[in-house]
Order: sequence, then C-alpha cells, then structure tokens
Amino acid sequence: MISSEALHLGPLMLPWTLIILIAALTVMALFARYAGQRLGWPESIKSELQDSIWTSVWIGLISARLVFVLLNIDAYAASPIDMIKIQDKGFHLIGGVIAGGAWFFWKNRNLMTKAKVVLMLSFVIVAGAGMLLKNTLQKETNYPDLHFSALQENGSVSARPASLSSFKGKPAVVNLWASWCPPCHREMPVLARAQNQYPQVQFIMLNQSEGSAAVSAYLKKHQFDFKHVLLDTNGDMPAAMNTFGLPSTLFFDAQGRLLERHMGELTPAMLQQYLNKLYP
Repeated sequence: MISSEALHLGPLMLPWTLIILIAALTVMALFARYAGQRLGWPESIKSELQDSIWTSVWIGLISARLVFVLLNIDAYAASPIDMIKIQDKGFHLIGGVIAGGAWFFWKNRNLMTKAKVVLMLSFVIVAGAGMLLKNTLQKETNYPDLHFSALQENGSVSARPASLSSFKGKPAVVNLWASWCPPCHREMPVLARAQNQYPQVQFIMLNQSEGSAAVSAYLKKHQFDFKHVLLDTNGDMPAAMNTFGLPSTLFFDAQGRLLERHMGELTPAMLQQYLNKLYP
C-alpha cells in the first residue's frame, strides 16, 4: 500500500525520504561506474569509489542519529536507552549528508576533485528533485469530517459524539492507540507528561476498536488522566487519513491542517521536535 508518507510492504514501512536517498545513491553509483569505464580509471580507484559510496551511507546514518541525539540531549537524559531506539525516526538529515559527504571526499582523496564534485552533484540533484516532487505531490490534509464518542471521567460515554473539527482553535496531537498494543503503552507516559507541559496543545487520545469499559479500565489501572479520550470503534480515522499500524500520531495546527504524522512509538525527543513545529 502507498501512503503520503511511506511505501508499505506488509509489516515493512519505507518512508519516501529513505527511498529518495537510496535512489540518489544508486544513480550516483551507476554514474561513477560509467565515468570510471569511460575515463579509464584504474581498477583500484573504481573499486574504492564504489565501496566508499555505500560506506558513506552508514557514516551518514550514524552521524545523523548522533547529531539528533546531541541536539536533543536534555530529552534523552531522562531515558538514555531511548538513544538507541532508532525506530523513533530521530535523524538529522543535513548533519548526516555533511558527514557522509566528508567521508566520501576523504576516502577518495586520490581521485580528481572535479570528479568527486560531479558525483556529489549527481546525488544532490536526484535527491533534491525527489524531495521537491514529494513536497509538490503532498496534498494539504485537514481534519476529516468524523464524529466519535467521548469517554467521560466516570467511564461513561457522552450522549453527543464529538466532532474533530470542534478542536479547531488550538494545535492538537491526535494519537491512535489500543490497550493491547505494547508500543502504545510505552509511549503513553510520554504523551501524558507532554499534556501537562504543553497546556496550549490539545492531546486527543483516539482509541481504536475497543469498548468504553476496556478503555476506561486501562486508563484507570495505569493512572493516565487524559482530557480528551475518544472512541473510534469502527477504525474510521485510519481509513480517512490513510494511516497504517499502531501507534500513529497526527499533528494538526490551530486551523485543523495536518502538519506532521508519525507512525510508530514516540520518544520524548521526537515528540519535542514535532511540538516545536506545531507550536514554535
């Protein structure tokens, strides 16, 4: 399946940004092979060039993660184990590209500077064109016209369904979750703390396909006191937003426009990044 954020192959999710970068690296590698054959480079240089392109990927990925962690060290200090949770998608793209590019230039120091610049330009052009196309094709998304039952503090369900559009006026974080979902449970305390730290942001906990009794019992057992708990008993929100898997978190501005979406568990550092964009 295809969503605006990723290509979904069964349980595997490939973000478009990652696909674009892989495509750009592949073009760069093919161009390097063609140039080496056309210009008659020695086999040792051609082999080292090909190897350096793909080792640059690992250098770039590791560096992108390290830069992100260092920029958000305060958020990671409370839970250092989160530093290795790369599933939170916390990577600094520019830092990774700079580190990978620097490694590529150093590793191929015996190659003409002009050739290295041309190869790097091929990567930048393909990656830039891909990102531009991705942003151009990405349509503006707003709150879907959906209504959900609201869970009251006493565990009862409101007589009148709540409309998502009623949350316009303040930024909102909509979290799709279920009590049986382990990563949902792990990120619950992160969202609960953020609700207290950011009173100007609405945190809407949209449960998926569970009854009010099960949801109320879960929240009471773990002492989660969320102000807005809604019940999506038919799974209408994932269908409307083309979202796959739990947990998923959607970030809307005060006008009800979707700014960001995150599929998978949220760490404090990654949530902080999204909230900075949502409410700078």
